[in-house]
Amino acid sequence: MDTAIAMTEQDGKPISTPDASILAAIDIGTNSIRMSIGQVLSDGRVEVLERLQRAVNLGHDAFRHGHLERDTIRAAISILREFKRRIDFYGARRIWTAATSALREARNADVFVDRVLLSTGLEVDILDPTEQGRLTVLAVQEALKNDLSLMGQQTLITEVGGGSTMLTFLKNGQITASQGLGLGSIRLQEILEPAGGSWMQTSEFIRREIESILSPLESLMPLRSVKTFLALGADARFAADQIGTPLPNPFFRKVSRSKFKRLLEKLKSFSPEQLARQYDLPYTEAETLVPALLIYQELLEATSAKEWLVSSVSMRDGLLIELSRRSSGRQEQAFRQEAIQSALSLAEKYKVNLDHAQRTAACAVRLFDALKSEHGLTDRHRLLLEIAALLHEIGMFVSARAYHKHTLYLILNSEIFGLSREEVQIVAHTARYHRRGTPKPTHTEFLNLSRENRLAVNKLAPLLRLAKAMDLEEMRQIEQMRLTLQEDSLTIEVPGLSEQSLKTPSIGLGTDFFEDVYGLKIRWLSST
Repeated sequence: MDTAIAMTEQDGKPISTPDASILAAIDIGTNSIRMSIGQVLSDGRVEVLERLQRAVNLGHDAFRHGHLERDTIRAAISILREFKRRIDFYGARRIWTAATSALREARNADVFVDRVLLSTGLEVDILDPTEQGRLTVLAVQEALKNDLSLMGQQTLITEVGGGSTMLTFLKNGQITASQGLGLGSIRLQEILEPAGGSWMQTSEFIRREIESILSPLESLMPLRSVKTFLALGADARFAADQIGTPLPNPFFRKVSRSKFKRLLEKLKSFSPEQLARQYDLPYTEAETLVPALLIYQELLEATSAKEWLVSSVSMRDGLLIELSRRSSGRQEQAFRQEAIQSALSLAEKYKVNLDHAQRTAACAVRLFDALKSEHGLTDRHRLLLEIAALLHEIGMFVSARAYHKHTLYLILNSEIFGLSREEVQIVAHTARYHRRGTPKPTHTEFLNLSRENRLAVNKLAPLLRLAKAMDLEEMRQIEQMRLTLQEDSLTIEVPGLSEQSLKTPSIGLGTDFFEDVYGLKIRWLSST
């Protein structure tokens, strides 16, 4: 049974069963640190036992000064010590401490991570924006429980944070694109406060920012086609608390455009101090409430949605679900489907010949599987190779000349759902070396990769180059291809293989690169 987050908290008291598996998810955000402790039940669901939240202004330091001040670090560590005591109380065995935009931008993030480890034993994982978005969507999908009736054909899931706004676009329930905007409530406040502009000027600024970032992505994220606008985050939940309508699914509420507009106009008339008093909010939340809601409003206005849905789930729920899935081995398959779908959407955007790309990908993973004992790479690398194969020709969209270099640039500057920045770099360089030169000391971008990732590219790129070369008419029956690995050779047996096809220059180049890296002679055979 699929894992699900149960909404019934147990009044802060732990539920103990002899086989309980306790999980803890900590979210180090821009203006607060939050923790959820959950328990994996016997049917696979995750029940939330306790949620904690403490305010700390990491975002103000990171976005204003570019680093975290000493007092802020001390305050954060004090909170994390308190959380660690609760974790120990529950006996949580699996813990995920994740940080988002404030830590991504702080120059002294490494110092913070080290001090937290030494002081609490917690290892902080600074998430990429795509990973952050993936975990949030994971929580939404789990809350829907495969009931997609709330989702339209085109859905936008968005969460406005202190430093950034995550957008995920779904078509028929499948993720097709994700994008992070460097526009968050605290960042917006830091940008606009010194200028002292009006709310109208602020709205115009947000609108321009959204247009400038998303216009190039119109084919991937056609906002005007969005009929379902789904919002997450504390500020969206605040609006839903005030004017939302409950839905049968308890994780979601509906907010009409007109009611939201009136609420926002009312909130604009209050100072942060008045908001804090009127709505019993911490000051840190009160001062960023209106900027956050303005971002939601401008995004909503860019869509065709008549109303918006607000979900009570959060990235922390996604962290708990992911921890549970990892322990049961169910994580990788779900992730793979989402990442492949995201890559296919990118390939479509750049008018790739999808038939060729998918045949090349199928052949590349066959080679990867046959050579597992030789390359020693993981299933995650197999996925990166498959994605590189799907995207290896996107550079043709720019120019056929030296298109492999355009491919490198386009992939490096794209978001592939669920892949970290390092993984995108491996994909980009693997795709780049599918033709022409092989990795050289003069290739500075390649040298900037870590040694481990350079090694991975060196092993993956020959497989992609060989797979692409094998996409000849008579070699396209991948399912009938037989691969036999021997001590010093790889025999590739293909039905109807001719001598003429082996003289194709691409086969020769693909074979040379492969043999140089793997030290194995390729023997070609024609089977009957």
